[in-house]
Amino acid sequence: MKGFYWNSRGLSDLAKYRYILDAIRDLDFVAVMETGKQDMSRLNLNRLSGNADFIWHCLPPRGRSGSILLGINSTVLDLSVHYCGRGFFMKFHLRNRNDDFEWILMAVYGPAQDEFKSAFLSELGVILTS
Repeated sequence: MKGFYWNSRGLSDLAKYRYILDAIRDLDFVAVMETGKQDMSRLNLNRLSGNADFIWHCLPPRGRSGSILLGINSTVLDLSVHYCGRGFFMKFHLRNRNDDFEWILMAVYGPAQDEFKSAFLSELGVILTS
């Protein structure tokens, strides 16, 4: 299983898109934090994955920071359950197609602002026990 987690500090730079596009050919999952994007179009996500069969989910930023982009190669992995938090995490329940191994892929991005820290810790506690 190959994948990467990356804090991109924004995806407005074309070089960052190219980095993902070049890397994704050999990856089964991608987790990009701090994309800075409110939403990403299906066309844009298809381009990002080089038209590979990726399933993508996006979580917009909360406050001045955050946002998560999580994707899996659907020819390698089956997505059975998808949990999306209120701005701090995404969690996929996955199954490897070749050996039926079940596992969880989770991306977490904690808040930089003090006013969101209590909500973040509460949400994290709930998701870790579910």
